[in-house]
Amino acid sequence: MNQLIPLDQIIPSRVCLSCDVCCRFLEQDSPLAPIFTQTEMENAITNGIDADIFRATSDGKSLQIQLIPNEDMYICPCFNPETSECTIYPVRPLDCQIYPFALMYSQDRTQVVLGIDMICPYGEAEIWAQSFQHYIEYMVDYLESDPVVETIAANWQLIGSYQETVVIVRTLEKLTARLKNGY
Repeated sequence: MNQLIPLDQIIPSRVCLSCDVCCRFLEQDSPLAPIFTQTEMENAITNGIDADIFRATSDGKSLQIQLIPNEDMYICPCFNPETSECTIYPVRPLDCQIYPFALMYSQDRTQVVLGIDMICPYGEAEIWAQSFQHYIEYMVDYLESDPVVETIAANWQLIGSYQETVVIVRTLEKLTARLKNGY
């Protein structure tokens, strides 16, 4: 798989760096821990991440990072809790790039949908702003582009289970059809 074109980020850095939501998890085996494609894992390793912190997922192609204890929670090992910065930010995986958006199956598991995680303070505050609505269209166009659809279809663990804290904003028709037709 080739490296995908990085996404433009809508959330200002100052907002992300002052937030205490991203990269932190309640359980060490959280299904929400970042998923990496093989190429993304190789890029992370090239940027100093230990290869032993990845575990294979059930799609046989992607890998999930293993979370590490930090105070009373678990964090991504690429996250520096003292600065609130990602140590691999320029090569962070698609799974992280799209946040506060989430790829997930619809509640009845018949469609792949794009949602906004309302746990993200920025997403919750800005979801109805015109600029955020335009960004939703940008995100849908990106995720429904051929190279991204093929990457996600090959690494289908990137699509999570339905989450109640996520507001669905679009059905990803092309990705849904691609998965229904098999890989």
